[in-house]
Amino acid sequence: MIAEIVVSLFVVWLTWSVVTTYMMRKGMPPGPFPLPLIGNFLYILCDPADTFNKLAEKYGDIYTLSFPTGNTVVLNTALVVRQARLKERGDLVWKSSESMYPFNVMLGNDFVSLDYSPKYVFRKKIFLSTLHRIESEVNNESSTELAVDAIKILLEEIESNEGKPFSAKKRLHASILAQLWKMLTGKKVSTDEPLVNSLVEFGEILGRQALKATFYQLFPFPSCLSGQFSRDIKRAVEIRETTLPQEFKAHPETYQPNVIHDLTDGFISAFKEEIPKQDGSLGVVPELMIDFVFAGSESTSSSLAWFLLYMVLHKNVQEKIHLEIDKVVATDRNPKWDDIKDMPYLQATLCEVLRMVTVGPLSRAYAMWNVGIAGHNVPEGSLVAFNLSQVHHDEREWPEPDVFKPERFLDSEGSFVGWTKLHGFMPFGLGRGECAGQSLARIMMLTFASTLLHRYEIVLPDGAVMPSTKFPAFGTVLHLEEFEILTKKRF
Repeated sequence: MIAEIVVSLFVVWLTWSVVTTYMMRKGMPPGPFPLPLIGNFLYILCDPADTFNKLAEKYGDIYTLSFPTGNTVVLNTALVVRQARLKERGDLVWKSSESMYPFNVMLGNDFVSLDYSPKYVFRKKIFLSTLHRIESEVNNESSTELAVDAIKILLEEIESNEGKPFSAKKRLHASILAQLWKMLTGKKVSTDEPLVNSLVEFGEILGRQALKATFYQLFPFPSCLSGQFSRDIKRAVEIRETTLPQEFKAHPETYQPNVIHDLTDGFISAFKEEIPKQDGSLGVVPELMIDFVFAGSESTSSSLAWFLLYMVLHKNVQEKIHLEIDKVVATDRNPKWDDIKDMPYLQATLCEVLRMVTVGPLSRAYAMWNVGIAGHNVPEGSLVAFNLSQVHHDEREWPEPDVFKPERFLDSEGSFVGWTKLHGFMPFGLGRGECAGQSLARIMMLTFASTLLHRYEIVLPDGAVMPSTKFPAFGTVLHLEEFEILTKKRF
């Protein structure tokens, strides 16, 4: 009797669950029907590396996934992403604290993890105005050494290596962190100092949380238990609280109006200019310092590591870049930022690498109210995911999308078409969700790429296995498998 009652209740509950799910999904984009309680979570769990792209092949330009926390609508083409992202009303700007967990805990009260609000707008305005000031100095002929200085640390490391193989990924990450620290604080550090090692560790912790974050957002209880996940979060908070805030303490005492020694002074200056318009304290500056160091280093170093991988896999492309650089830059100096405009093939190649491997594959936002996208209803509160990896491999935008062809970014006369002309290219995101530091990232990447290929030929060590272009796991930033390279002096 009891068993019959239990079975009957289960059938009633199951029927109610199926009917409720059907009514909720009615009018929404198509997608796999969710299981009771766990929704479509098994799709993410079974194939974390390529779930979203495989589902796009089956369900098309826009589809829906359901999870215990709500619905996720995934956009897979440039047309649909642009329609959604560039709406004037700002339909897709909201973030919930639950959706940003655990990054909001590890990063603190930074604007990257903040909901769209006056606080967010204020922080982002200070961040952008300071970066624009730095970028204007880089573009000033008298200050181009600022851009060139970004690679000096790496060149010193390579020269001291005495022709031995080294990990491109690790060396690039540490060098860029050291350079960003110098720009931020005015202090030069070596790549093997404990400070840099701690910053590298912080970035690694952030990078491996993507899949774990999805699980713990859906099932929050296990995150309270002692385990590697909670230890990682605790360690990240410890690093954050013992590095940048401590460095910041001395800056307000030495700060002088209109005297900018480093980026932190720039943040303070921009903050003081805006303070009459906003309530707040200088405590916001360490949070902006965190955004600059960690958001800038991970994506930039990964992009450059992928670039070097494609250079060793496509020697003909590397040779063309060598020839192009040699026409512009003499052998007795490093390339300057002003030289880059005369290197269209180098710029096109970097863009093609960023298309082939979308380092930030998935951006997201919440619908602030009911939104219509591509003829479908997206209910208020739904998570909207922009599958930029699929956008960059859409055959309608990119003929032979899996073929590496830098010429895609050149016009009929061989000139670089630019970063924004091609409709299906959005490596830094789009609209209000685009990367705030993209201009600085382009300066860093092109400076590193031009200087390395001006001075060296990049090759694999003798007998090395050919590296794979497949990324080992899905993450907030796509890292490549570890591989070593050799640098051979060209002159």
